[in-house]
Amino acid sequence: MTDFRLATEADDALVRSMLRENGMPTWVEMTIEREPSAFAGKNAFGRDWTVIAEEKSQVVGMYTASVVPVHVNGRPERLGYLGGLRVNPEHRGRIRHVRAGYASIRSLAPVARTLPWWFTVVAAENAAARRLLEAGVPGLPAYHPLGEYVTLGLPTARGARHELWRQAGEPELQRILEFHAAHAGPFQFAPVLQADVVRGIGLERFFVHEQAGALRGVAALWDQCAFKQIVARRYRRPIGALVPAYNAYAKLFRRIPLPREGHALEQTFIAFLALDGEVMPQGRALLQDLLSRCTTPVASLGLHAAHPLVAALEGLKPMRYPARVYAVSFEGRPAVSGRPAQPEAALL
Repeated sequence: MTDFRLATEADDALVRSMLRENGMPTWVEMTIEREPSAFAGKNAFGRDWTVIAEEKSQVVGMYTASVVPVHVNGRPERLGYLGGLRVNPEHRGRIRHVRAGYASIRSLAPVARTLPWWFTVVAAENAAARRLLEAGVPGLPAYHPLGEYVTLGLPTARGARHELWRQAGEPELQRILEFHAAHAGPFQFAPVLQADVVRGIGLERFFVHEQAGALRGVAALWDQCAFKQIVARRYRRPIGALVPAYNAYAKLFRRIPLPREGHALEQTFIAFLALDGEVMPQGRALLQDLLSRCTTPVASLGLHAAHPLVAALEGLKPMRYPARVYAVSFEGRPAVSGRPAQPEAALL
């Protein structure tokens, strides 16, 4: 029998080890890690938790979940998000562990939601997981595809200062929250930004774009490397040996540099981006200005795949990381309108 329990700070070393040792192998095995503490950055947005699975004194795996304030059908809700699943190699391929894990989700959730279902995002490269989740396997919840999503890795070397943004100040915080709500509301799972979240992240990280005194854009530049890292654990041969040569090319031609094996990608999230439709034709210049303000060589931005900025930013030579957004239901079908699904990449 597999037992599931909520992780505590006493499990810090165990959780960090599992994150470090269980990556997704493609041409590069990437891990999402939490150093120096698995609990640093906890509850930065909503309430999050980690569940550890054990069987006969052996650790089978772990998963993360959270309840976050997001927009659903144009209304603010507190919705559950299913995050990273990690299974140790010797326990992979056993469907009973997967079934038991899903059965534990609702009973172990330490905080209430306003809707009974959940959402998640699965990388396009993770084809095996997508086939399993979409197959309707008995004992697993139903995964309802809601749209394609893409995270753009943008080289900040292609930034250009146009003086289109200025740092936000405390007196205009309420105006920022109202503007963001009005422009994030049309997207499914876009965050409901709140004053305590802004202050927790740091108001100095937020920027505003104005025209004739009217607020036209909001964004935050959020470097999370102090508590969350995306690490290149190993490259497929012979790619690893070619990384130094590629990085020399990337520096010369202003492309995305690759981290060395065992090192983290130095990136800043362009988070909580909200733009008035009237300034969308200036989207590329607005993003170039934000890139020029980043202190890392890479900036990441998550958008629904049909967002006009996706095409507008092609000239900045981004790396694309496609994914699919799902509603996850244990009973019935979620009532979700056809609005584009655009969760915040910095919170996934």
